[in-house]
Amino acid sequence: MKEKINFLSHLFRKKESSKTTELREYQERKFSLNTKQSGEALELLSNLENNSVSLVFLDPQYEPVKNVLSLNYPLYSQSDYQILRILEQIERVLKASSFCLLWVNKTLLGNDRIPLWLLKTPALKIVDFLVWHKKNTLGLGNWLRSNAEFCFLIQKYPQKGKVFKNRSFGNVWEENVLPPSKRKHPHQKPRELIKALIEVTTNEGDLIIDPCAGSFVVLEVCRELKREFCGVDLTFKEMKEFLTKK
Repeated sequence: MKEKINFLSHLFRKKESSKTTELREYQERKFSLNTKQSGEALELLSNLENNSVSLVFLDPQYEPVKNVLSLNYPLYSQSDYQILRILEQIERVLKASSFCLLWVNKTLLGNDRIPLWLLKTPALKIVDFLVWHKKNTLGLGNWLRSNAEFCFLIQKYPQKGKVFKNRSFGNVWEENVLPPSKRKHPHQKPRELIKALIEVTTNEGDLIIDPCAGSFVVLEVCRELKREFCGVDLTFKEMKEFLTKK
């Protein structure tokens, strides 16, 4: 039986009116801990208590599917406005000095979109940058081949290096990408990297949020490492049906 989100009731914001209390009770019933489920990122984040989350993984769909993938996966791109709203909520719910791991594609590295988002979320600061080198793929590209993905390590104020528990952690991680037939999502991230990042940024029992959960590999690792997980994906059911028919 699924563990209901009422376990997190102390994390949800206290409401003053009877109408908002009724809405909160409905939302508590809607989401579950430590399970795969459909849902919208802002809906999950906006109901969490201030300063209650130890780590957030964020991997939104930046571009329309047709621009970046060969198959017409059931994915919806999120606008800059939507991503900014998500980051504002992450800024609110993260504990002091806790981290958000923001995955980005290489096109975002050459424009001003990320700096503009962070100007609106002053408590969040990029403190480092991680490269996932996919050893077993050549990748595609008009100029240079894309055989890597990128992640910003964002920390909430006050920024403290000692909170990151492994000071020998390198900023280039080599791990094979899964073959398409074994992926649960086209943007699935490497399991061992996810595990290593959770170990150095959180402790047992901490709450980890993944509002764009995709393959739910973060959930799998949280179960192994005894962390609490709450995550949703907007097209979880549609993606499951698509992969079954593919």
